[in-house]
Amino acid sequence: MRVTQNITYNTYINDIMRRQESLYKLSKQLSTGKAINAPSDDPVKADKILTSRSILNGFEQYERNMDSALDYLNTSEDSLSSVKDVIMTLQELATTAATGTSDATSRANTAVTVNQLYQQLLTVANTNYDNKYIFAGYETGTSPFDQSGAYSGDANSYQIRINSSGYIAVGVNGGEVFKGTGGGVDIFQTVSDLATALNNNDSAGIQAAGANLESALQQVSNSVSDIGGRITRITSAKDDLSSAKLDIETTIATLEDADIAKVISELTLGQTALEAAMSSAGKVISVNIFDYL
Repeated sequence: MRVTQNITYNTYINDIMRRQESLYKLSKQLSTGKAINAPSDDPVKADKILTSRSILNGFEQYERNMDSALDYLNTSEDSLSSVKDVIMTLQELATTAATGTSDATSRANTAVTVNQLYQQLLTVANTNYDNKYIFAGYETGTSPFDQSGAYSGDANSYQIRINSSGYIAVGVNGGEVFKGTGGGVDIFQTVSDLATALNNNDSAGIQAAGANLESALQQVSNSVSDIGGRITRITSAKDDLSSAKLDIETTIATLEDADIAKVISELTLGQTALEAAMSSAGKVISVNIFDYL
């Protein structure tokens, strides 16, 4: 009889504890709104959630990269747009100075303005964004141009990762756009030559510098167009990423979020069942020992 009583007692206690554990999990789901609050709740779903969150974290890093890249490229585009404005101003000055009505004095005065514009170009060429010199290639920690216009950067372009399979260049190589490496025009040398020709009252030299400024303008314009293409590419990649993020977030919500109405219903039923189990156990366990004598 003692063995039977112990078995009965343990059966009731185990049943009550199981029901209490179930109610605890349902209460947890109700308070958090999540069906999965611990890996043990559903190991398979928990693993899928962890995998999805890992993918989502990667997406968020790519998104931060692209936001930074767009800022970087927009800064580069604005900088080179100002370079175009300076070059067009220099063209106007060269055209005016090349006419027969300009004398040595007026040309010398124009040379002063040209030298000021040279300094303006130099400042733009050494633009720093987020503690990086944007026209220095990989040497982003070093000012790429000295006072003479000599380039100390390298031939690379700063890059960022935009997805699991690719990078995109966000830097503009200063050697190419300002110095014409690879067959272009050395803009600093051209402006310096223009100032020299003006000071020397050299009409032929002024005209030659003016022709080179036209090539320089096209060189910078090509670079601005290239930047625009990269901005478009990154913007498109951001849109694709946003769509992929939404899919992952939906997957996580489907796996993780609790059906609150169902949880409340199960919680109510569970509480009723627990009360009934405890009442039944109370009646059985409270049997007087003298009933067995």
